Amino acid sequence: MSKSQIETDKTILDFLGNTKIFTPEDLVILRNKIFSHLEFRPYNDETKTHADSIQWKRTASEIIRDGYVYQGKACSDLTIVFLALCKAAGIEGLLVKLKSLDDKKTHSIAEINLNGAWYRIDVSSKDSLPFAGQLTDESIWNKNYKVWKKGRDIWDLELDDINTENKIFKKDA
Repeated sequence: MSKSQIETDKTILDFLGNTKIFTPEDLVILRNKIFSHLEFRPYNDETKTHADSIQWKRTASEIIRDGYVYQGKACSDLTIVFLALCKAAGIEGLLVKLKSLDDKKTHSIAEINLNGAWYRIDVSSKDSLPFAGQLTDESIWNKNYKVWKKGRDIWDLELDDINTENKIFKKDA
């Protein structure tokens, strides 16, 4: 297993190609490039076992090579790919792991430092636009989520499979 899910390798560099990231609009172009490459498979009774078995275990390169994510379970995978591509382009970023206010769900978004200004974007939402500023511990994202932790990727947050999700809801985590 790699030390980081967002390591830059040939797969990442080839996928990035000559895509440049200079403006917030470029973040949307990058997100759309990811969406156009990946198949969004259904998450249901038939696919649940496989989807859960790979949840938070793949690197960005593996996700790109595999060519798919699972609908409703893709936020972390998409954010990891997005952050790896940003890193390859020389752009600093963070994965922000959120938990719902009712402690029943989690979500992942990206924070990107673009030309000295931070932007946050929900990579898993095709309609999301970059918003200026970073989230704080007091911030509420999309009326439903609060920040749990920020890090380089999911593994940096000590989450390595779906069974570790309970760490997010522990009060001392």
